[in-house]
Amino acid sequence: AEQALNMQCWFLCCLVLYWALFKGVFQIINGMKSTNVLICLVVIVWLPWFVIFVPLFSGNDVEWYEDHHFGHFETTVDTAVVFLKFHPLTFLHVFLMGMLLSRLRTLLGEEEDTERLGTIEGVFEALAPVGYLCLGMMFCFGACRPPAAKLSARLSVLLPFQGAILLGLAGLPGRPTKLAKWVSCLNFLESYSYAV
Repeated sequence: AEQALNMQCWFLCCLVLYWALFKGVFQIINGMKSTNVLICLVVIVWLPWFVIFVPLFSGNDVEWYEDHHFGHFETTVDTAVVFLKFHPLTFLHVFLMGMLLSRLRTLLGEEEDTERLGTIEGVFEALAPVGYLCLGMMFCFGACRPPAAKLSARLSVLLPFQGAILLGLAGLPGRPTKLAKWVSCLNFLESYSYAV
């Protein structure tokens, strides 16, 4: 399975599933209030940690996936690793988190109390720098990395920091953060991300 995998095709297969689910999921999330959105976000943030907690609490090695041999599919470990690394269902929480963050941003932008709105804007100003700082520390210092980082990072244990960056750069609707305004001077670089 891994040897024949074309990453672009894998990514498009995931997108097809998410596109198929979008309308129904959007209707559900669009009707949520802030408390429900926050509860769902907390659940989603903890989901990837099960790849660490299950082996840890069952007395197994948290790096159990290291027994997998690339390109092999004979053992249960091989099957589990390939499933966790490539099945679209194992990345569904990332898609849902993006939709929930968008809903949270919209709900927070509707705040009418000017004092609370000022506090929310202050938090949004800090989100991206804090998210970048935490990710930078995890990538630069081994002691800061999550357990079983090779698989857990792929399954998005870093979602809280990535979500903080997204919200911090997006700002509240109609109120971009100072960092987002400053970074906008780099927008010309986006055309270099893909072959133009």
